[in-house]
Amino acid sequence: MPNKGKFIPRADTFNRGALRMTVAMLRDVNPALALVVQNQMSGPINPQVDNNPSPRDNFRVNIVPLEVRYIIETLKTKEIHPNVDPGTQMLIKSLVIDWINYANMLIELENDKNA
Repeated sequence: MPNKGKFIPRADTFNRGALRMTVAMLRDVNPALALVVQNQMSGPINPQVDNNPSPRDNFRVNIVPLEVRYIIETLKTKEIHPNVDPGTQMLIKSLVIDWINYANMLIELENDKNA
């Protein structure tokens, strides 16, 4: 039964497709980190606007900042690889933006604690 809560998009909310793509990009470089990202999909599904689960299920991630840094660095390395086609590059750029937004949210949360 779907959760009837209201969907509020936040930087720590990723859809299933973005997490799967991140896992695929990390798997050959850092399998342990890929597993950390994959395990984020085992948590409860966040509700969507229409409260209907789909392949775009949303998950709230909880990853430590240093691992987020490694994710971003690995994705940036994959993005500039000469054998990557333009479509994949665009997907990777989108993932990098999502992960950077999450990193910025973590920084803001830490700054709020220290204020």
